[in-house]
Amino acid sequence: MAFIVSLICFCLGYYLLAALVLSVGYHRALSHRALILSGWLEKSMITLGLAAGTPVQWAGNHRYHHQHTDDALDPHSPVQDGFWYAHCGWYLGTKNPILCALYAVAGPIRTLFDAFWRPRTNQQHNELAADVKQIKYYAWLSKPMPYASIILMHMALLLWGMVSMWGTPGLIGLYFTYLAIYTVGDFTDSLAHLYGKRPYPVSHMARNNWIVGIFGAGEWHANHHTFPSSAKMSLQRGQFDLSWQFIKLCRRLGLAKQIKVAPLQDGQTAKQTGPH
Repeated sequence: MAFIVSLICFCLGYYLLAALVLSVGYHRALSHRALILSGWLEKSMITLGLAAGTPVQWAGNHRYHHQHTDDALDPHSPVQDGFWYAHCGWYLGTKNPILCALYAVAGPIRTLFDAFWRPRTNQQHNELAADVKQIKYYAWLSKPMPYASIILMHMALLLWGMVSMWGTPGLIGLYFTYLAIYTVGDFTDSLAHLYGKRPYPVSHMARNNWIVGIFGAGEWHANHHTFPSSAKMSLQRGQFDLSWQFIKLCRRLGLAKQIKVAPLQDGQTAKQTGPH
């Protein structure tokens, strides 16, 4: 029993770490500058979450998505191009649902493929992340060889540890952990623009989807697209934002500053602040 419990605890911990790294590090801090993290903490989070994409490409593409949310220029809108393209087809440049589905369920194999694919594709909006590229470490991480080397090193250490500790069950646990991480992350682009609540009178189709909000560490998507510079995304009663709790902890420890929060109280009517 202890064997299984330890494996489950590790997988849950790894999942939560990935969710926080992506939501706080890549999304709120790096792409939107909704807060300023301590330099070593931000760089550590970006390095740990590198499988999400290069810092420059991720930030540039995401900012472009905010400028053109759900219009004809959006790089991954299910409203324009269908669920599968928005879910993960845009990474590959295909709308073939079979290829998209295979990629979506590939787990760690997808990570190994992305190690070489991601730093060479979807680079057309990098100019929007000039501030990210000015940071030498992020510019270096965004190059193909450093990016692939760190991804492969991370995976090699993780696979070695999982097999050493838990053998075959460890590999199975790792697969489902990566599957969960990728699925919830991809749901932000697909499901959260199709299903959920739209509490604001705005043009974008981003929605507060409870799956993405809870399992994405507080990514309440309609709130985010309406107030993109807010470090807090839980803006209505009953919404839990794990990333916001982490940010508050970082503030108490002196690791986060210049934290922006949307001036919204439950029950008020909000106006769209525009893309960031």
